[in-house]
Amino acid sequence: MSKPEKEIKPPCFVELASIKELARLACAIERAPLPVFAIESENEIVLSVQFDLFMGRPIFYYTKTKERKAHLAYRNLSGVEEVILTDSATNPTFIYAPVIGIKKLPAMFEKALHSQPEIKDKFLSMEVSDLPSLAKISSYKMLFEEPPIPLYAFEVSKKWVAGAFARIDDYEEASLFFFVRLNAPPDTFLRYSMQKTDGTSFTNKIEEHGYVFIKVIRLASKHPMVDL
Repeated sequence: MSKPEKEIKPPCFVELASIKELARLACAIERAPLPVFAIESENEIVLSVQFDLFMGRPIFYYTKTKERKAHLAYRNLSGVEEVILTDSATNPTFIYAPVIGIKKLPAMFEKALHSQPEIKDKFLSMEVSDLPSLAKISSYKMLFEEPPIPLYAFEVSKKWVAGAFARIDDYEEASLFFFVRLNAPPDTFLRYSMQKTDGTSFTNKIEEHGYVFIKVIRLASKHPMVDL
């Protein structure tokens, strides 16, 4: 029996700390780069990626810029990230996410972009005991040949939190936010080894062999759909 169609609710727009966070989300460790939507808004360009869906509500992660090009290019060389907006996709050392220009949004999307409504449906949160436990939650999809689930990091009461949105069955209503508390802002990736969990740590480099690397996406403020 097919699932009944669900009404799409107004989206949630979550601001990222910088364009590097958006490029890492769209490009790093993905089998194929995710499309980036470019929306003109009040003399600025909103660049966004739709990454999650919860209770019928699309979740977009975004940052603002002054220009729009055909591609958002990303690379990480020896721990140094480089991100550029470009019309040319010819340098093989970069990963290129396509930028899709949006001329007109649905009315409820436009309203949510300019004045984010109070969202009552929020993810339940579950604190895990340590970083290896969080890494296991994030990397379990690799069993199905999918990339690890991103970690989102943000400040709460002058402390940092990093966590992943993971489903406990096939329905997005069953998603939870699994998290750990941190004493300092994390680096851009979490390094994890199934053979030696004591080596789990944050890093900016992704060249080491024998490890799984999970991207960390820093938000501009607390995630509006997380209840801690």
